[in-house]
Parts: sequence; structure tokens; C-alpha cells
Amino acid sequence: MIQQVKPSRIGIIGDGQLALMLAESLTRKNLPFLALLQSENSPMERIFPGKVTRDSARFVAENDVFTLENEFLKESELKKLLGEKITSLFPEISSYQHFADKISQRTLFQKLGLPSPQWQIISFENEKSEIAYPLIAKANAGGYDGKGVRVIRSQDELRTVIRDFGLPLLLEEKIHLKTEVAQGFVRSSDGNIAFLPLVETLQQNGICHLVQYPARVSEQVRNAVTEAIQKLSSHPLNGIFNFEFFVDQNDQVTINEGAPRPHNSQHLTIDASTASQFDLLADALAGLPGKSPETMPSLMVNILGQSHGKDVPLTLPELPSGVKIVPKLYGKEKCAPGRKMGHVNLVDVTGKHDLKSLGEKILREYRL
Repeated sequence: MIQQVKPSRIGIIGDGQLALMLAESLTRKNLPFLALLQSENSPMERIFPGKVTRDSARFVAENDVFTLENEFLKESELKKLLGEKITSLFPEISSYQHFADKISQRTLFQKLGLPSPQWQIISFENEKSEIAYPLIAKANAGGYDGKGVRVIRSQDELRTVIRDFGLPLLLEEKIHLKTEVAQGFVRSSDGNIAFLPLVETLQQNGICHLVQYPARVSEQVRNAVTEAIQKLSSHPLNGIFNFEFFVDQNDQVTINEGAPRPHNSQHLTIDASTASQFDLLADALAGLPGKSPETMPSLMVNILGQSHGKDVPLTLPELPSGVKIVPKLYGKEKCAPGRKMGHVNLVDVTGKHDLKSLGEKILREYRL
């Protein structure tokens, strides 16, 4: 008789929507976990009240393996939090450190020979740009959803951005975009790799509004992304990693940035794939092998708040039959204009629908 091994207790560093969706996957798999609360009135605190703590000592003592929902903690902060258990962090700290800031990412991409926009580091206030204007300025750490990113057109604007974002500052060539795509993978310490689907992301003002599978791109683009992902997954990056790529008007692909965690671009895998990004992460944390999922034609719509209030209901327009519609609100207590409140997944069970048009209809007509 084979003795069943008790699963390790999994520690989630964070309490936002990514922690919530991972916790839901862990719960479905009957895997024990404890999350470290980092904010007030978090969704995790309300939805999983018995599986959260603010006591960092308890959090470390009661868990065997750890993961995190964002890359905003510095390597030194993670080592201080986890102590000797830093070796049980997934992604491994040696992999995580490449993604703790924008400049570290660009350095890794350059080392791996990945095609990137022209870039430059600004490290003192009177330094001039070597990149032609207009260009993109990025805060080295802490930016997301269009925050910490600005288009600048002159040296005067560069000086303003330096005051606003601080130093060091990353400057990048402004790409004339046709579209953007994203893909990721989960690589365990034993070398097992599960690849997430290649998706197309549609952005407005630096914020992703729609994500579509399959990506409507050329074979040239697919091959370029596959080559980049193969280089990244062959490097000793152990953990879950998601990457965004620019596609220009000539179908040339350059890597934008990566994240050592689940990513908004892969939320459609929750309802359209044989295993979601959270399922693959849960399996890796439990020491189980992951398999690259199969994915149905699908589209995700990001739902941003439109009003101020508490417990505001989501109203969706009527959509045709033959499309599986799965709304997901993140349990945030307060709604506010522009705040990411949830998403809606559309899965085309017949293969006959124009999902992009349906997603645009939701964007025009939803109320929250």
C-alpha cells in the first residue's frame, strides 16, 4: 500500500485578487494554505477568514513553501520575512531577482539575446536621452496598469519625469504598435515546464481591456514569441513567469516586460483551459507535475469600476447563446472609477462567434 504524503502548507504573500484566485484553486485541489494580509478590508480576509493572518512570524512558522502575488517586495525584504525559509520561495529568489525592477529585467533580456526596444538607464538628473523623442519613460519599480509609465517628447519633460519617478529611470524607444501579445510558463525546480497559451492583448491608455485566444497574429510573430519563450524557459527561471511582447507594423517582435507571478493576460485560462495558470501554480507548489493546457477560443474583458460605492452590482448586456459567459468579481469592498474590479470570460463553445465584437459590446454597455 502506497503511503499518501501530506501536502505542504502553502504560504501566499499578499491578499489581492491574484492571491484570491490562487486560493480558490488551492481550495478546489484540497491543498492547505495560509495567506499573509498586507492591506485593510482585503478580499482574502472576507472570503477566506480562517486562512489568513497578519502575524508574519506565524505565517512563516506554519508554512513550508511560499509564493507571492506581486514583485513589489525587494529581495532584502523577502529574506527578512522568510529567513532560512527563503529557499522555499517559488519563484526561487535567484529567479525572482531578475524581475524585482525594470532595469534588472532589461539586463536579463539582453543577456539572453532577446529582441528589445532600444533602452537606456538615466542615473543622474542632468543626463540626456540617447534615444530619439518621443520615447517611453518607466519608473524602475512599482509601476503597473499604466502607472509609472509616461510618453515624453523633450528634455524638459524628461526632467519633470525624473522629479516625479525618481532615479534610476528606464528610457525606451517608442514602438509603433500593431498589437501586443503575451505568454508564460510554469517551470518547477525539477525542470518540468508547462506553457501557457499565446494570447493577444488589446490596450487602451496603458491598461489591458481585452485578451483574446487564439492570438490573431502571423506565423512570423508566433515563431518569434516561441523562440523568446524557449530561451526564457531554458534559463534557470524556476517559478511562474508571464511575459508581454510588442508587435510593430512590420510584425517585428520585441519583449516588453515580465512578471514572476500569475498575470492578468492569462485569466481566461480559468474558464477556457484544461488547467488555469493558478492550477499550474498550485500543482507546482504542491510538488505535482504540470502539463501545458489545451485552450478553447475565448476572450477576457477586464471590468473597471465606473462609480463610487460599496457592493455595487455588475450588469452585463445580453449576449448570444453558444457563448459561455463567466463574470468574476474580485470581492473588493469599494468600487471606484478606473479600479480593476473583476473580469468576464467568454468561451466560444461553438467556434462560430466573433468574440472581440462581443467583448467590445460588454465594454460599451456594462455597468458597475
